[in-house]
Amino acid sequence: MVKKRIKHLGVLQCGKTLGAIYFLFSLPFIVFLLPVAIALEAKLGLLAALALLILMPVCYGVPAFLGGILTAWLYNIVAARYGGFEFTTSEVALKSA
Repeated sequence: MVKKRIKHLGVLQCGKTLGAIYFLFSLPFIVFLLPVAIALEAKLGLLAALALLILMPVCYGVPAFLGGILTAWLYNIVAARYGGFEFTTSEVALKSA
């Protein structure tokens, strides 16, 4: 077993990754928003209903992107002073196909 330490995170890459993950997490919720969108369509029109369904994942992903950037930036500051996360690795034999 080998002990490793994460000393630095790529700030933009962390933001992109978290933004994409949270965007994907939000997609199933569109099913639950569909009745709301249908009700909006009856009152405000099709554009409002489509805007709700399209903007919801975007409004979920963008703050996650910004939060990922902030988290990685702060992690890098703290890790430089106190060290980063430590984890243990071990070698795993690959199974032949």
